[in-house]
Amino acid sequence: MQKYAKEQAQNWARQARQAKLSRMTQKHPFLFVGLPFLIAVVGGSFVLLPSQETKYEVRDKHIKSAPIDKLKSAKREFNIQEEYFRMQTNGTWNADWEPKRVERPPEDEPVFDRQGPK
Repeated sequence: MQKYAKEQAQNWARQARQAKLSRMTQKHPFLFVGLPFLIAVVGGSFVLLPSQETKYEVRDKHIKSAPIDKLKSAKREFNIQEEYFRMQTNGTWNADWEPKRVERPPEDEPVFDRQGPK
C-alpha cells in the first residue's frame, strides 16, 4: 500500500512539473524553444570552426610548399585542335556519336501568344 502511494505521489509530482513547464512554454515560447535553438546553432558553429581552420591551413601549407616555377611549367596552353586530336587518339571521342534534334511541339499548339501586346 505504501509503495502504491509513493508511485501515485511521484506521478502527481511529474504531472505538476509537466503542467508548469507547459504553461511556461506557452507564456514564454522564445525562452524555451527559440533560445535553445540559437544556442545550438551558435555552439555548433564554434565547434566546427577549428576543423574548418585546419582544412584551410593544410591547403595553404600544400600550396605554399610547391615551387611557383614548377606550377607554371606544369600548366600548358589550351588549344582546341590539340584537344580534339588528343580525344580522338585516347578513345574518349565516341566515333558513332551524332547530334540529334530535340522533338518540338506541333506548330498549331499555342506556345506563345501570337497576337502580341495590346
